[in-house]
Amino acid sequence: MKKVSILVVAVLLGIITSCSEAASSDDEVRYFTMDGDKLQRPTDYRKWVYVGTPTTPNDMNNGKAAFPEFHNVYIDPTSYKHWKATGEWREGTILIKELVSVGTKAAVSGNGYFMGDFIGLEATIKSKKLFPNEPGNWSYFSFTNPGSKELKNTATAFNTNQCNSCHEGNAQDDFVFTQHYPVLRAAKGAGEGITPENTSSRPKTMIIGEWEPSAPTPENLDLEIPLEKEALFAYLKSGAYKEFKTQEKEKHPSTGPHTQVGLPVRVFMNDGIANSLASNRDEHPMGASIVKEMFNKNGELSGWAVMVKTQDGSDNGLGWFWYEVTSTEDSGALAAMGNGVNGCISCHQIGNRDMVRTSFPFQD
Repeated sequence: MKKVSILVVAVLLGIITSCSEAASSDDEVRYFTMDGDKLQRPTDYRKWVYVGTPTTPNDMNNGKAAFPEFHNVYIDPTSYKHWKATGEWREGTILIKELVSVGTKAAVSGNGYFMGDFIGLEATIKSKKLFPNEPGNWSYFSFTNPGSKELKNTATAFNTNQCNSCHEGNAQDDFVFTQHYPVLRAAKGAGEGITPENTSSRPKTMIIGEWEPSAPTPENLDLEIPLEKEALFAYLKSGAYKEFKTQEKEKHPSTGPHTQVGLPVRVFMNDGIANSLASNRDEHPMGASIVKEMFNKNGELSGWAVMVKTQDGSDNGLGWFWYEVTSTEDSGALAAMGNGVNGCISCHQIGNRDMVRTSFPFQD
């Protein structure tokens, strides 16, 4: 009996070892199946590693959110293991987005955004072998079947410009928005022997540089708003921007991270941006500028946010100068300053008018 038990254990160990060895091969393990140029709908993805659930609801985006539903995101286990070991996305990485509608906004615990029904499924895959000509070798698929409660069994990749232009210009790590997923930030390059969720520490894992400039700010530009730190702060303190003809008459609740979501802000536009918006230009001219006053919960002015176009081409946000200061007395209380600030771009890139999210024209 003892010998039989030992034999059974040995066989089981052999099986486990064999599976482990297979899973360690980055190029061999696949969690998806291609049927020609179509991706077959992956199954059992809820057993994968859960990454997070972002949502950008309509009522925080002027009723026109690009993605108003919840996105439950999962990554295949082997790719997560590789990401944890190396901090890079392997050949064959697949992420699944399970789309869920926004349901009720009230619960016993309080007001908020709560999940409704499953409404769709999407996937993104990195593969140089399958998508050699796609930027970063990433391709994007949707199994959502509009007007039907049933998912499609196969999906064809989107055209590159529908997804990659946004991911390439704003995603933190190789076309993936890791800046919005602390699970991925904590695991990045942690090492094979480390399990981030088992550690007692809970360090801040925001990617360093998100609020730092990623492109040089042009010098010696003859613009209406100065871009040098002390000169810009002095300009704002003087209230010179209040001479702009296009300005909001009243404050409105902020829908972005300026000071705090929901606190009052007020927007001022120079003629360059106002005329460009009125003309429905795809890209605003150099010198187009917006100043946003930010207020605290008592309605007192607490700082400013500024965006200035420093070239005619937007260049995925690198052509914009971004600035935010959270004090009216200390010029050093900066949240952001410079061209190509990723934290600003990632929020403003959903603006359908060259990084401008403010509704225009202003309501009387």
